[in-house]
Amino acid sequence: MNSTSKDALILQYRKTGDIAIRDQIVETYMPLVEYIARKLSFTRDDIDDLVQVGTIGLLRSVDRFEPSKEVDFSTFASPNIIGEIKHYFRDKRGILKVPRKLQEQYSRIKRYIKENSDDGKSPTIAQIASALELPEETVLESIEAWQSSTVVSLDSPAYSSNSKGDGTNQTLLDSLGGDHKEDAMINRVTLREAILKLGHRERKIIFLRFYRGLSQSEIADKLNLSQMHISRLLTASLKELKHHITKH
Repeated sequence: MNSTSKDALILQYRKTGDIAIRDQIVETYMPLVEYIARKLSFTRDDIDDLVQVGTIGLLRSVDRFEPSKEVDFSTFASPNIIGEIKHYFRDKRGILKVPRKLQEQYSRIKRYIKENSDDGKSPTIAQIASALELPEETVLESIEAWQSSTVVSLDSPAYSSNSKGDGTNQTLLDSLGGDHKEDAMINRVTLREAILKLGHRERKIIFLRFYRGLSQSEIADKLNLSQMHISRLLTASLKELKHHITKH
């Protein structure tokens, strides 16, 4: 069916509200749902569930579409399909839940850091532990648990790799070197899921580098690692994330 015929079908449904026509539209655009589901799936077992969820987004698109706006239906429907799948991932997999005790400890730690940071330089783990009368291991555990539960914003600015940490206008997604801009929206959702699959330390490095804007040398100081080690871990993590969004 060509695009003109598809548009005519949409117009006919909008005028009549005929359920049989709506079902025909869904059947016509099902390949789009399946394509998006395959792109966003991490295992073959995910695909059937994602197709069902994506179909809900397609149905909602059919009911909301306004032909008078002169937008191609597939262009209108794609964000809705992706949105439904994104909500599904969030509801099913969620963000890592931080135990209440760690939440309370992190709240104290965060308040102390805010009150005792000079010129953007935060107090050390040892200083925090001493001030709050907590073991250093507990301070580290609280901070890492909280940061690991945070999904990095893919639209946050990426920072240059020099030791001064001078900023650029690139985003984290840009830094992965994606070749297909038309898939950017799908890639963003896929990458959010991929970040949650990284190891604890790698996820923290990604968070500090791209969300907090720290330079590699600053991250090395925080994690008590060499800058060369941080560079290798960061490169490996970005390579793994790129693999996740291009493997489908």
